[in-house]
Amino acid sequence: MKKTFFYAASLAFITFGMTACGGSTEETTATDTAVTYQLDTATTTLKWKGNYADGSHSHNGTVKVSEGSVAYKGETFESGSFKVDMKTVKSDLTPETGSNKLIGHLSTADFFDIAKFPNVEVKVNSISNSEIDAVLVVAGKEVPAKMPVTVKKSNKELTAKGKFTIDFSSMDVAGFKPNPEMEKEKPNQYVKPGIEFELNLILKAEATKK
Repeated sequence: MKKTFFYAASLAFITFGMTACGGSTEETTATDTAVTYQLDTATTTLKWKGNYADGSHSHNGTVKVSEGSVAYKGETFESGSFKVDMKTVKSDLTPETGSNKLIGHLSTADFFDIAKFPNVEVKVNSISNSEIDAVLVVAGKEVPAKMPVTVKKSNKELTAKGKFTIDFSSMDVAGFKPNPEMEKEKPNQYVKPGIEFELNLILKAEATKK
């Protein structure tokens, strides 16, 4: 009888101790915390570089990431999306050296058809410490993109930085393919579909809730 009493008392004490010290399985833990990171447009930068297939020259420039967010629940990525404003494409050239001509060409249906499709939509599939896997919707066409970048996340901000190449050949547009009319006189006078990028992505934690 005494053994039964002491066993019941010990069990009650252990149960109370676990509850008091946070051992209850019903208690909300940090892994349940939901955080949304919003794009910091003032500090985020995206540089691009396009190379001609014949290796003769290349062009560099920038374009703005205009909006975006990434959502986590604890350490688990939940969703993410961004917009790249194609109307903000700039080149390293000056008006005197042909910037207007270059941007005008990139704006046509030979490339990105910017008047009809002013934004590139970026749908994020997953984020790890070393890669962002996404699908880009460019001129109405889906372009898969795996971006090897260094990702750092804290309770205040998320950053992703690195250099990578995205292959736009699946767009099947004239600008990324040989021009039959020019091939005899100037072969390989087209832009390689693998465009190089350098990303400095910065997002700030908007809200935290349980």
